[in-house]
Amino acid sequence: MFGIILKVRNERLGDTAQTVLLGKTMLEWVTLALGEETTAVAADYDANVEVPAQAKHYAGASKKYTVVLFSDTPLITKKTVIDAVAVAENGNLNVVKMTRGYVFRTSFLLSCERLYTENTHYFSEEDFLTADTPHNLALVTDVMRNRILRYHADRGVRFEDLGTTVVEGDVAIAAGVTVGPQNILKGKTVIKEGARLLYANVIEDGIIGEGAEINSSRIYHSYIGERTTVGPYAYIRPDSIIGPDCRIGDFVEIKKSIIGAKCKVSHLSYVGDCEMGEACNIGCGVVFVNYDGKNKFRSKVGNRVFVGSNSNIVAPVVLEDGAFIAAGSTLTQDVPQGALAIARARQVNKPEWTGNRFCPKE
Repeated sequence: MFGIILKVRNERLGDTAQTVLLGKTMLEWVTLALGEETTAVAADYDANVEVPAQAKHYAGASKKYTVVLFSDTPLITKKTVIDAVAVAENGNLNVVKMTRGYVFRTSFLLSCERLYTENTHYFSEEDFLTADTPHNLALVTDVMRNRILRYHADRGVRFEDLGTTVVEGDVAIAAGVTVGPQNILKGKTVIKEGARLLYANVIEDGIIGEGAEINSSRIYHSYIGERTTVGPYAYIRPDSIIGPDCRIGDFVEIKKSIIGAKCKVSHLSYVGDCEMGEACNIGCGVVFVNYDGKNKFRSKVGNRVFVGSNSNIVAPVVLEDGAFIAAGSTLTQDVPQGALAIARARQVNKPEWTGNRFCPKE
């Protein structure tokens, strides 16, 4: 079987072949319907020319049948294509006209310039919903979204709210995963067995390890280890690796960093361009200062390091194993193994000061 996909343009959507629908172009969705074993080509469609006249130039003469589809029907399925070819074979027909698309006996297609049949064979009509306007594209998208959710649900994924969940076509979800309301899973995201996606996450090109729990967070092109919890309201930026059994808490931002096993970054911290060992504790309000206005620098943190709240780690510095950073410190130098680092101004009280207009003296 040979496949030809006619790329349709229209005034409202432009080139439908390149219009993206749930992670794939519409041309890619139509190509899937032809199957990997089918040779397929894509050609520009001219509405002023009969389909046989423009399709014959691309047909594969060695194939018995040629299927002609259109790029604006991304819901077309492989089953419908196979059923249409079977109608042509069983009925010894030169052409099977579908609602939108054709199956030609290739020898006939190569010898004709126009169609001589008005008979239409009907299959699953949902397959032929046409994305020819923005409104119809939205309708087609919703049908595709529900097909994808049904596919995963049939394989053991539990969705708590189908109406608010979006899963793109290349996402992989293991059986036993729970997906809560308002989750959006994009790109080549992989969700492994036993993971729980709680409320309102956006994950794009992320890998979520077994037993991990993600809550109201954003994760992009990063890896989350087994049994690690993330969120609520965490932001994991691209190229980050979070190890197993970690805690990444609320309003934490991780940027291009490696976080070792059993680390805790519990709240209101920024970890940027850092390589962190295992079993570290990063206190509230800690900032890894990785940018001097011109260049980015990396910091390295060993195992079992404690960084007290409201500290600034000004890269590039190395905090060796077991280092303890006092709260409120601003570090610009390395801290040796097991040392206590205190880097803050000495407190000085001025009881005789009279400038505080908010607390006047009586």
